[in-house]
Amino acid sequence: MTINETQAQAVIRCLEIDVDFYRELTVFLMKKHDKILEDDLGWLTESLNKEQAYVMKSRSLEDKRISLFEGLGLGGMKLSEITENSPEEYRPKMKMLSGQLTELIDGIKSLNAETNEVVKRKLDNQREFVKRAGILEKPETYNRNASRVAGGQSSAKAFREV
Repeated sequence: MTINETQAQAVIRCLEIDVDFYRELTVFLMKKHDKILEDDLGWLTESLNKEQAYVMKSRSLEDKRISLFEGLGLGGMKLSEITENSPEEYRPKMKMLSGQLTELIDGIKSLNAETNEVVKRKLDNQREFVKRAGILEKPETYNRNASRVAGGQSSAKAFREV
């Protein structure tokens, strides 16, 4: 299938939008990674809405890309196929944008994997700290009859004696 100039220009504009978005997302995720290393829970808590907005925008961009490609008659085609079948003068820009997009997405995957590993190590360290401190030992609890139901023998007798 031969791609015409209008289709090629639309694909390029879509790729430019995606590259800009993923650059912005990369900056945010790098900052998030740093804040996790710094244990900046305030910033992390405040950033949850922003992170959710990025997730929603990512989904929206993907839905729009799919709709655009289908509307252009390019649905189901790989970007490499579109590039190969585009007019010669558009191929270098498409290849460049495609490469940038691939690099950004790979970087985001790598950064997310690193961040997840840092969080896992921090949680494991906290779990070990709590365990050593004895905080996880079951507290004593009582039922309505003032009888101890966990952590030892019943104390109902003591309450009745008072």
